[in-house]
Amino acid sequence: MTDASTDATRLGLGAVGAAVTLMGIGSVVAKAAGIDGPVLGFHRAWGAAVVYGLMLLAVRGTVSKASLRRAAPGGVIFGIQLVFFFSSIQLTTVANATMLIALQPVVVLLFFAKRFGETVTSREWTLSAVAVAGVGLVVFGSVDSPSWSPAGDALGICALISWTLYFVTSKRAREHLGAIEYQSLSLIFSAAVLLPIAVIFSGTLDPGPGKWWWIPLMVAIPGTGHLLLNWAHPRVPLGLVSQLTLVSPVVSVALAALVLEGETVNVVQIVGMALVLGALGLIVRGSD
Repeated sequence: MTDASTDATRLGLGAVGAAVTLMGIGSVVAKAAGIDGPVLGFHRAWGAAVVYGLMLLAVRGTVSKASLRRAAPGGVIFGIQLVFFFSSIQLTTVANATMLIALQPVVVLLFFAKRFGETVTSREWTLSAVAVAGVGLVVFGSVDSPSWSPAGDALGICALISWTLYFVTSKRAREHLGAIEYQSLSLIFSAAVLLPIAVIFSGTLDPGPGKWWWIPLMVAIPGTGHLLLNWAHPRVPLGLVSQLTLVSPVVSVALAALVLEGETVNVVQIVGMALVLGALGLIVRGSD
């Protein structure tokens, strides 16, 4: 590896580290906002689309039919993912919602390994089972929590599936599009798909009295995290990115326990989270 490629990888890893930290904080902000999931998702998407669209103009980026076509799948999937995740985190605990998302490397391994020319070993099957069991402990440990909801956990599983699809789709789109270009164009499609969803399922686009100020926070904090993650994709192997995303739920759970009411973490959940993160870390390390 040349010095230039090494430096690029280091910069990429730093960007991923900052990205997952910001996304972890963003999960807690989304919970604290108390805004209906589709409504929060719509405003998060269009607000970010405006910001990154202006950034694209500032760097004199161009828009073509080809770039829109490449950005569209990720944008639509991301919009749907926002609905699932924001709805999940409003209904269930931050620990459950974020630890379910943390299973993304397992979903990539089991369903996309062949597409990337990889085989799943018996060791990886075993570690995947351990990770799933760990999530089971986190969920089981939260049953008595006032913030827990089985419906929220079900939405969390849907968020996991859509997040994995977005992750893989974005990796491919970034082979042809710049980070700002992809971010700005894909968010147009996210906002477009979220508008009817918010109107139909929430019946309004109003976040609620005194809640508009949460929207800029959601655009700035997790939005910047997603931009950094997309920027890092061409510079960092997929496995390393997956491994570093495991930091995000740790940040979310720790911060939620400190600042949100009803988000305490018990011993059973701590054991479950340790199993999940340990197993996923071994899976990703073994795939490097």
